[in-house]
Amino acid sequence: MLNNLFFKTSFLFLGAYLLGSISFALIISRFKKIDLTKIGSGNLGATNVYRALGLKYAILVFFLDACKGYLPTLIAIKLINIPILNLGIGIGAILGHSLPIFNKFKGGKSVATSLGVLFAIAPKIFIILFPLGIIIIYFTKLVALATLIGCFLAPILLYLFHYPTEYILFITCISIFIIYRHKKNLIRLFQGKENKV
Repeated sequence: MLNNLFFKTSFLFLGAYLLGSISFALIISRFKKIDLTKIGSGNLGATNVYRALGLKYAILVFFLDACKGYLPTLIAIKLINIPILNLGIGIGAILGHSLPIFNKFKGGKSVATSLGVLFAIAPKIFIILFPLGIIIIYFTKLVALATLIGCFLAPILLYLFHYPTEYILFITCISIFIIYRHKKNLIRLFQGKENKV
């Protein structure tokens, strides 16, 4: 039984990583004959797609990137449903997005993919954080600010809503990872120089 669980988890983790490694931002920008790495921040995420191609394509990329986190985590919940392993599969997708094997391990900052994971394990928390993020972006035009506030609030909300301890710890780790990926944005925010959308 343990061997079966190990192989099932390993297979799902690998599948999640490979799915996460598919850069929809890169695919769509290349289809539109644009080098996304040379525009704006150069990041392969929805925010930079917005700068290069507009809102329609940014929403598409955000949705697809979120699905990369949501689908593997949901499958893990259906097939395994052990909190620490569910999150482990989700982390596979997040690592794939940030360090994609198909693009020399140069990827995005994993915000949308992480939100997809959050939606799978804690939809109530997602329903709180996602609209809050939209409101912050609408009034401040600062995506990084919305991201950092969401990273701070996610573990707190999981605790307040009595989610499993494993979820709280793993989401805390994911939040720290995302904040680290935004370290340059954080510096620019404090300097008042962060790029607006």
